[in-house]
Amino acid sequence: MSGVVNLNFNFITESVTLLITSVIVLRFAGKKSVAKMTSLETVVILAIGTTMGHAVKENKFWQVIIVLVTYGIFLIIVQKLELKFSILERYLIGEATLVIKDGKLISDSLKKLRMTKKQLEMRLRQKGVSYIADVRIGTIEADGEFAFELMPDAKPVTQEELLKIVNKQDSAANSKGENIFDVVVKDNE
Repeated sequence: MSGVVNLNFNFITESVTLLITSVIVLRFAGKKSVAKMTSLETVVILAIGTTMGHAVKENKFWQVIIVLVTYGIFLIIVQKLELKFSILERYLIGEATLVIKDGKLISDSLKKLRMTKKQLEMRLRQKGVSYIADVRIGTIEADGEFAFELMPDAKPVTQEELLKIVNKQDSAANSKGENIFDVVVKDNE
């Protein structure tokens, strides 16, 4: 078949090496740089976009198709390995970083994340938290999101708690005797 294209498969090794290097670079870039997506997902998306740009420019359709499939397979394999080996998940995705404990900032953690106090305060405001002292535990998650648990006295009242309070008041009202207005209403009926 004279129409068969002779492919050099070194580009597959090069593409996987590029992916691994990119994941490492993004992991060192920190949680602040990427929100919502893991480093691996971001790298694959960027790689696919870049590869598509080169496909148009260089007109190497089949090579680009193979590279895109390689990226997809790489992502799936790494995600499955992360499920089996927690150490891979810890290094590729990362873990939450404690930034507030018992209402106090952990400055060393902020430095490690290369995050200023003002940036953290912005995230607190976005979550509706007015005071750092109201936060029992605050973390920057692996995807860059801020998560928190409020101090017991800063938590909003739940419907269950409110019903308990109302029921106690109803019990107290019943122990007071009959409502004098209800007596008047009954007498006038």
